[in-house]
Amino acid sequence: MSRVDPNSRLAALLVPVFAMRRHGDHGIGDTEAAKETIAFCAAHQIAVLQILPIHETVGDHSPYNPISSRALSPALLTLSEGAVPGMSAAILAEKSPESWLAQLRAGPVKHTAVHALKLECLLAAWQAFSHASQSHAQMSEFVAFEETHASWLPAYTLFRLLIEENHGNTHWQDWRPEHWSQAAAETWLAAHSDRERMESQRRGFAFIQWVAWRQWRDVKSFADEHGVKLLGEMSFGVSKSSADAWANPDLFDVNWSMGTRPVVYFDTNKDSERLGQNWGLPPYRWENHRSRGFEWLRGRIESEREFFHFCRLDHLRGYFRAYMFPWSGGAKHSEFAKLTDAEILEQTGGLSPRFLPGPDEDPTTAAMNDLQGREIISVMQEAAGDMGLYAEIMGAMPDYMRKAIDDLGVANLTFPLLERQEDRTLLPVEAYRKLSLVSYANHDHAPLAAQYSRLIKMAVEEPESNEAKDLTEMLKLAAWQGDTPHELNAGLLEGMQRALFATPCVLAGLMSSDLLGIPQRFNLPGTFGADTWNERLEHSWSEYEVHPVYGSRIKKAEELIVESGRAARR
Repeated sequence: MSRVDPNSRLAALLVPVFAMRRHGDHGIGDTEAAKETIAFCAAHQIAVLQILPIHETVGDHSPYNPISSRALSPALLTLSEGAVPGMSAAILAEKSPESWLAQLRAGPVKHTAVHALKLECLLAAWQAFSHASQSHAQMSEFVAFEETHASWLPAYTLFRLLIEENHGNTHWQDWRPEHWSQAAAETWLAAHSDRERMESQRRGFAFIQWVAWRQWRDVKSFADEHGVKLLGEMSFGVSKSSADAWANPDLFDVNWSMGTRPVVYFDTNKDSERLGQNWGLPPYRWENHRSRGFEWLRGRIESEREFFHFCRLDHLRGYFRAYMFPWSGGAKHSEFAKLTDAEILEQTGGLSPRFLPGPDEDPTTAAMNDLQGREIISVMQEAAGDMGLYAEIMGAMPDYMRKAIDDLGVANLTFPLLERQEDRTLLPVEAYRKLSLVSYANHDHAPLAAQYSRLIKMAVEEPESNEAKDLTEMLKLAAWQGDTPHELNAGLLEGMQRALFATPCVLAGLMSSDLLGIPQRFNLPGTFGADTWNERLEHSWSEYEVHPVYGSRIKKAEELIVESGRAARR
């Protein structure tokens, strides 16, 4: 069973790996930056480091739209001679000169350039590794990795090779017919005139996954040595353009797209306000997963267990019932958001967004939803073993969902500023569910500094508005005395952090932005394109520690952690 100690009270820090910064990186956070962040947590009584999914993406760099449920992102790997077998100073000097790295390190993550650079370096290291006679022991380790991961690695490496053959296009339905299935592609490759080169490149993608496996296992060992637990995350779905949907077409319905119906308590873009969020992910065909004993889902959970002590399950509601659109996400969803209801039906042949198995408002389908959710969650708990599970499920829940997570002992998320009563006052903290991760914001939310700035602006413009009431409640939560500050200052930040750590919840987490008191945000739900998921911290953690403003805020947060009894137990 999953192990989240209901009697513990600890503190966590949330920061995406891509956003971390260290000296000598390649324009994106990596496994060495993750180690530096772990050391930072250990130095400041933070017991848990929470990160976002670390699986590979291509084109769309949202960590929630991976091209594989198992393959780890090459972009997040450390490129150094010690970290990558076969890597040399000559390879790094040739393919990543310092003049280029200086440009990549400036500003936000340049995903396309960084991903291509790291892939080129890693494949060059593979060529050196595969031809080196002195690497016999490591080659045996690599072969053992291939054998251990044979349930998914061959399909992934062939799919990854075909992406290269199709000029970076991941949309396998647009490929040549002989590439549409794994069996057909294997036959095509076997007869190819350039098979030897292509097989070497294919195995190079397996090599990259071995390197990633080694580095992330090393990160976990480093965390163990420093008494810090790692909280990873498993995205709810995988991309339609993924190795999983390509190799297992019976497990996914690529004709529909998962998302959420419109919600009033969550800030998002204008398209999503009307129709809901459309993630473009293919819904699961759970009847076929069930007939296979949920082996795909079990393997996915077991893979996360190799790298993390805890795992956050994205969008737990979706395991009970999925909200589906009969059109794809991204730009297509924006187009549909501009249509009338009648025009939508005309475009889709009479199909409308829907829940599957069905809506919660219908008692019969709600019962079906309940059965499905309990079954799938139980499978994940069994596969997780001693890895603790935290479920991303927040806001108002149907009674059956709340009872299910109570019965199954699943920890969930609590967001104090969203926990409102009917009169818009905040729910008393003593009413929070103890078995939960409490936080003011995660990657999808505006951090405290941005939330406060918006509330102040609206309260001045409309003193009787809901935002004015929310501002009053926020100040009350922080036990603020005196004049209302014009921005989130150090004193108000301290009050908000103290209130968070004082809650009864087993884990109290601060996003990096809310540790530092800055407005940096990592994602706006419903948006897509090159300007998303690319924010980076301005400094390394060692620089933040001695910064004239942020250094004192870090020290104060550490004091509050100790004061609240949430200090790391090592």
